[in-house]
Amino acid sequence: MAELYRYTLQKEARSLYLSVHEKSAPTLENGQKGELKFSGTWGIEKADFDAIVQIMVDAIKAELGSFGNPSDYFLACMSGKTAAKRVREAAAFKASKPGLNSDDVFKIKEKAEKRAALYEQFAGVLSASSKYDVSLAQMVAGKIVDIEGEHNIAKAGKDLFYPGSFTVPSIALKAFRRKTMDAKDGCTAYLQNCLFLRKGERIAGGSGPANNEVFGSFQGYSSVDPTAGAPDNASAGFSEGEDAF
Repeated sequence: MAELYRYTLQKEARSLYLSVHEKSAPTLENGQKGELKFSGTWGIEKADFDAIVQIMVDAIKAELGSFGNPSDYFLACMSGKTAAKRVREAAAFKASKPGLNSDDVFKIKEKAEKRAALYEQFAGVLSASSKYDVSLAQMVAGKIVDIEGEHNIAKAGKDLFYPGSFTVPSIALKAFRRKTMDAKDGCTAYLQNCLFLRKGERIAGGSGPANNEVFGSFQGYSSVDPTAGAPDNASAGFSEGEDAF
């Protein structure tokens, strides 16, 4: 069994997409709904990006024996520049499909450009999800206060955990082997905890990543969260970030 590498961000992160108070389902390429999960995407600072990159490289080396070109793997975290580049490439491909009029093409590219510009502001972009409950908390007068109860969690999802707020996610990273020849090996992130720190300007829905774009096309992605009852752990290393990620 691949080893788990737990990591809690050192710095506050900008929430770009959050569904941590209730599960949401991605829309798959065939139009069907995927499995309901809690999920989130964050813009993170360089110290956390460097640490997570090193963890992913170490995890993949431990699982596969080596690490090659970053683009050959599915990675739960990549640089803001790389994330922006992939958004633009995906939009260009989508806009090239037959049957679209000029207005459709413009809207696709406009939405993608807003998202790409958002990603480019950050050293890294991290995505994580889990089908198990995510533990939520908030910082109140310097103390961490758990958010519990259906009503309180729902209210927190609206008032605190929204795209644009500043939060700190805690994750468990795990390398995996591809399930099909068309898929990629890689390292995925399971979301475990999320701490609200402070409010920020809300990000319009068109700027944040759609759930199906974040999680819907991860071939080989495991829907089984191995962190439940699993004691595995490893310390996080630090390295200089690489533009290839």
